[in-house]
Amino acid sequence: MWKHRKPDGHHGWLLPDALLALGIVALAVVLAQQALVVTQHGEQIRMAKLRQARAQYDQALLTWAALQ
Repeated sequence: MWKHRKPDGHHGWLLPDALLALGIVALAVVLAQQALVVTQHGEQIRMAKLRQARAQYDQALLTWAALQ
């Protein structure tokens, strides 16, 4: 897989190495973005359930108060 290169006086990154590094960074960015989207979606679902539960509780409390 890795090929031994003869020293040619070149210092720095070679194009395949730079492309590999860029691909790794791009993959990390995409995975982080997906994790953020999934987390936000889960939080929206949780907040909707909490709002619904609060509305049901408020309605039950108003019904109880009306009967008193």
